[in-house]
Amino acid sequence: RGCLFYGPPGTGKTLVARALANECSQGDRRVAFFMRKGADCLSKWVGESERQLRLLFDQAYQMRPSIIFFDEIDGLAPVRSSKQDQVHSSVVSTLLALMDGLDSRGEVVVIGATNRLDSIDPALRRPGRFDREFLFSLPNKEARKEIFKIHTRDWALKPLDKFLEELAEKCVGYCGADIKALCAEAALCALRRRYPQIYERSEKLQLDIASIKITAKDFVMAMQKTVPASQRAVASPGRALSPILKPLLENTLERILQALQRVFPHAELALKKDQQQGITTTSSC
Repeated sequence: RGCLFYGPPGTGKTLVARALANECSQGDRRVAFFMRKGADCLSKWVGESERQLRLLFDQAYQMRPSIIFFDEIDGLAPVRSSKQDQVHSSVVSTLLALMDGLDSRGEVVVIGATNRLDSIDPALRRPGRFDREFLFSLPNKEARKEIFKIHTRDWALKPLDKFLEELAEKCVGYCGADIKALCAEAALCALRRRYPQIYERSEKLQLDIASIKITAKDFVMAMQKTVPASQRAVASPGRALSPILKPLLENTLERILQALQRVFPHAELALKKDQQQGITTTSSC
């Protein structure tokens, strides 16, 4: 009936929900997609929030097959407590009742996305409601490289594959949204370098887009200006090891992984799968 996407901001939870609805609408089959932010259904009038939820589920049922996507669902259904407003408790109870009333045939699927899994009411996470939870973690080195390729594939002068690999290794702790912002900032740095008068003159300028070349220097300047989302609120533990420390810890890490493989046999299968995808243990550090 429902599944829950959780993970750090900018890891693609909303993007996957949109892509899922698009992929399900192939051929003659059309899947209706309803998206609501966490506070879209809330109202200052008593009972209006519950009515909006019921209308949403009724419309989704009439247009089935359909997908209802609640972005930032922790704002709509927070943990109920005695200190909380009665309105939020009533909204949570209404959402629980509506999800229990859905048919189990899967014609109406409810998807929720949140950055704070512990802030959602536990009753929503029991089997029969949001009984499937998917973690969207920060991308590893190979995933970061592929994201860089996606955001630079339309450039006239594409970065070299070797440079993208080096760039992905430096961007430890960056999410997909951070990488997109980094590429956009690098393009702006190249524009300012080619046309420094663009911010000083008030009249219109005729720009030659083909003359703007994005170089490694632009990416270095962009990294100095871009702060990853994981490091904005608190200090993230995700950091790239310095060239001095990396060879010192490599052998120790290998011994730890070998010990884990003996204790947890399934860890060896996961490690082999990662190695087949070209992800080494040293690069993930």
